[in-house]
Amino acid sequence: MATKVKPPTPNPAPETYQERIDRIAQSPRSLLAPLPENRGKPTVCVSGEFTSLSVVYDSLFASILPSLPPQLRQNAYAARQAAHRDMERLNVSTLAISDNPMALGADSDDPSTKYRGPVSQWIITQLLKIRDGQDGEAIPLGNITLTQAVETAWLYLFVTVIAPAKLATQLTPFLGSPLTPTSLSSLDGFITYNTILQLAVQGGVLGSQTLYQAIAAMVMNQCVARVTGDQRAQAGRPSTDTTYDIDLPAAVREAAGQVALADDDTCRPIGDLPLSRIVTRTGDYAQHLVTTTAQKKRIADETNAVVAKMRTTRLPHNLIPADPADFTQLESVASLVGSMIPYVGGAPLDITIGLKHNLNQGDNPFETVSVADLTVTKSLTAAYYSYYLSLYLFTTVGGLAEGQIFGSPSPGFLSPSRALGALAALPLTYGLVNYHNVIRSMCLSEDDTTGSGRGAQANRDTATLPTPSTTTAAPSAPTPSTARHGTGGRPRP
Repeated sequence: MATKVKPPTPNPAPETYQERIDRIAQSPRSLLAPLPENRGKPTVCVSGEFTSLSVVYDSLFASILPSLPPQLRQNAYAARQAAHRDMERLNVSTLAISDNPMALGADSDDPSTKYRGPVSQWIITQLLKIRDGQDGEAIPLGNITLTQAVETAWLYLFVTVIAPAKLATQLTPFLGSPLTPTSLSSLDGFITYNTILQLAVQGGVLGSQTLYQAIAAMVMNQCVARVTGDQRAQAGRPSTDTTYDIDLPAAVREAAGQVALADDDTCRPIGDLPLSRIVTRTGDYAQHLVTTTAQKKRIADETNAVVAKMRTTRLPHNLIPADPADFTQLESVASLVGSMIPYVGGAPLDITIGLKHNLNQGDNPFETVSVADLTVTKSLTAAYYSYYLSLYLFTTVGGLAEGQIFGSPSPGFLSPSRALGALAALPLTYGLVNYHNVIRSMCLSEDDTTGSGRGAQANRDTATLPTPSTTTAAPSAPTPSTARHGTGGRPRP
């Protein structure tokens, strides 16, 4: 008898920005306790992007107040009023605050939700603010959204603690091995106190990153609080009487004016564009910088010559390993574990994993494309692996040479090649990788098919916010939203 094969379960469709806020509005209960002052008022369930720190503070205050002794409650109310005055008085530059791409309008499957780190996400957020003329805004502490607070806290934790700790482990002198005085001393070159320290730091980094991702997902995809329409509008609202005069380079403003948040459906990421498009666009920009017809013609001729040369040069683009950002979870784990193994981990292992990734997704390793058609992402990935492999060879060969010169390292010895390699890796880890994330998460405004030039942010600009209701069941029919800054702001009821 033939066995009936059950068809594979299709993957659920990605959730759009509108679907997400509508789903959250239907939630029967919120993560934070409802505010007593909202009792009887129309409210709606919202995520962290519409929950201000003032609302978070008041909800926690209401939850803790009943547990306080009666004689302390009056003082507690006075402390609450003082806290609100401070939150209204203290302003923060909007350029010091990061945000989640989904709060900016990205759908759950848009590139900016995948290709991001704390630094690259901050850069993207600031470019969009500069483009919209919001770089001089000040936001009261109480108006900062919970989502902004989470993203900004992770940014500063990464910059001030995590990144320095990772660098410090690489610059730590040799500490010896716990196997040296044992019968396993032949393995003391592989298992050292430095390796144990590196594992501990890497474990702490992974733990903190996992915790951050869980919190960020929770505040973006769950009902955090039930708020009134006014409280929702207050979330993220800048100060009306305080601004900052920030002198930004003209080049930064000009670059910001040309980009938008990438959208899978309406605005193709810069990383997916062919190199010929970048060369042609650069040539067009150069022509705007000169004044005479002869100069413009010379630039145009040179641009055409470069593109023609690019079209005649072909290469096997699938032999460029996959970007580590595209690794599967299993491949990422293999890369991480392998990085702890001397001589095996690092660039060679990642290149092998990247090539295997290409084969697994059906890429023909012998297929060629012209350099003109090579994507920006492929070219940056090739540059990444070239730099990465060069550093690996430098530190590996240098380490072997040091062994011949200095002999076995003794405690306190700092390997020159290891130290130089760690410092030389900084432009790769915190420069090229972040730049690549930005390129893959942003698009050119001119490529936006919605006509707004805002990419995924158009989802937020045109979103219809659910109408607050006096019941905790499904809210009434939604009402169209208006923007806080014309087409550049957060939708409001």
